[in-house]
Amino acid sequence: MALQPDKKYLLGDFVLEPGKCMLSRGGTEIHLAHRPFQVLVHLIEHRERVVSRQELLDRFWEGHNVYEVALSKCIGAIRKALDDRLEKPRHIETRWAEGYRYIGPVEEERVSPAPQVFEIERTHGVQIRVEEDEGFYPGMARHEGPISLASTAGPLQLSALYRSWRKVGMAIGLSAIALVIGGAIVYHRRTATATRADQSPPIRSLAVMPLRNLTDDPANEYFSDGITESLITSLSKIEGLKVISRGSVYRFKGQEVDPREVGRQLGVAAMLEGSVRRDENSVRVLVRLVSAEDGRVLWSSETYDHTLVDIFALEDEIARQVATGMRFKLSGADAQQLTRRYTDNVEAYELYLRGRFFWNKRTPDGLQKGIEYFEQAIKLDPKFALAYAGLADSYALLDLYGGGLPVRDLFPRAKAAAQKALEVDGSLAEAHTSLAYAKYYYDWDWAGAEEEFKRAIVLNPNYATAHQWYAEYLFYMERFDQSLAEINRAHELDPFSLTINTELGSPYLYKRRYDQAIEKYRQALEMDPHFWLANYSLALCYEQKGMFVEAIDLLKGNGKDSASLGYAYAASGRRDEARKMVNRITRASKQEHFSPYMIATAYAGLGDKDQAFDWLERAYKSHDETMVMVKVDQHLDSLRSDRRFADLMRRLRFPS
Repeated sequence: MALQPDKKYLLGDFVLEPGKCMLSRGGTEIHLAHRPFQVLVHLIEHRERVVSRQELLDRFWEGHNVYEVALSKCIGAIRKALDDRLEKPRHIETRWAEGYRYIGPVEEERVSPAPQVFEIERTHGVQIRVEEDEGFYPGMARHEGPISLASTAGPLQLSALYRSWRKVGMAIGLSAIALVIGGAIVYHRRTATATRADQSPPIRSLAVMPLRNLTDDPANEYFSDGITESLITSLSKIEGLKVISRGSVYRFKGQEVDPREVGRQLGVAAMLEGSVRRDENSVRVLVRLVSAEDGRVLWSSETYDHTLVDIFALEDEIARQVATGMRFKLSGADAQQLTRRYTDNVEAYELYLRGRFFWNKRTPDGLQKGIEYFEQAIKLDPKFALAYAGLADSYALLDLYGGGLPVRDLFPRAKAAAQKALEVDGSLAEAHTSLAYAKYYYDWDWAGAEEEFKRAIVLNPNYATAHQWYAEYLFYMERFDQSLAEINRAHELDPFSLTINTELGSPYLYKRRYDQAIEKYRQALEMDPHFWLANYSLALCYEQKGMFVEAIDLLKGNGKDSASLGYAYAASGRRDEARKMVNRITRASKQEHFSPYMIATAYAGLGDKDQAFDWLERAYKSHDETMVMVKVDQHLDSLRSDRRFADLMRRLRFPS
């Protein structure tokens, strides 16, 4: 690109001088590597329109799609130099799926042409600046600053080059010597940097960002998402490495992110980012490791080109090289886990990826669709343990997300799928977690459930769901301090999960420390004011503090009758309204599903113990999953002195 040497741009506080390749602010030069500098000038010179990403790639990267990551980094470098923010841009506006536009202040000034004569003044030596283009060599060390050549010669003055060939020769000779010395210094510093890198401690925390789908076909999102999730799963197996869960990294999907902001929000030292292009029979992947401290590229991969049938070899290769880039010396067990294959059937694997894609939607339709794909994958490979684990996860969550099937149908299916997964591969943390979930919610096998949770966490300490569900188990067992430790660990691994952020307050709720619980629930509602679990839990706290107006307002927010609302009416003295609501729910329960346990709590609020125990007995016989709350539920306090309650606790076999 031919820069304009006769122009100078005033960009508010900044001055851009294309002829000098210099950006400055208040007279202080700001470093901007060569390629970002060129891109900035191009955006300014075409500020009347949006400059497409493809135009920039064609002009500065010769159109190679593999440099999409480099373009994003380039724009990031420009933002950093101009002290710009992606969220509130003052200079560079990003148009998603389009390109970029310069929107900041601009004034043009003409610069007088440079004279045809020049002087070199040498009093103490020749000073030469050596600077590498960091945009072209990502991750390479850069040397900046003067290199001094000591000399005993007196003042040297050249009026013009054409006047003295001898002086020109001397100047060229001095330049050559300086370049040799400069090259030696750069080599020395690179070598020293490489040595320091080799001796640096390994990176202990990582966020694998969603790989970008470069096909521009939304139908391929499941594939790029699947490769991302596979990398998260593989890297999570490395002992001593914290890997952020899928749910939190996907908050950043489709965004141009600042690595430092990612590091701050997710609490990691580095992030892995990249792209996937999947054609009919081939896959191309490019990834790089970026420091979350200063945005430096720590390691950049070659381009991985494989046929679709080699997808497993591709994932193995990426995982190994990423581990090497993080300076981890893998044990034999780590290396084996990192490259573990669960099927050799590519079609079955694609069906599994589609199943996880829909499972992650966390909707009844999504879970049902996930079940269909997992079952198809199992038909193609009956020993595909991950597909069985996906099936178990789907059935386990269908009850929570309103799948419409009775508990007696869902949990036995979840348990059977988890057990089948573990028969094929006993090392799957996901399957152990789903089995634990079924054992304590449906079987009331408290000891067996805890054993499975502990096994899952040993196998994969980075599996946030295992820590979350184990935390729930623990606060139902009245082991509140252990519960807090587990839910806090889950939060470290998945800091943007709404459920986990809500459950941070639940150990305090059931320990009856309501003010601390309220603080946690309100923080969760800052993330999503409409999240039902946080609103419901906050209502329970208000109710126990006697703040019935606030509690009832929150419980009425779901727009339908509920046993919890009936209890709140009764506790607040509005007994007629409570009785009417409970009667309506009791009649409706003959046609649609209402939790008999929750109906029992409403009758307990009304003081009708006989009806309360009748409905608790129904809950016991139907294996209502809410029965796990019996030990800690404040709504049942009025029943605890009754011998029928002691008999119920005996049959539930709660540990003392």
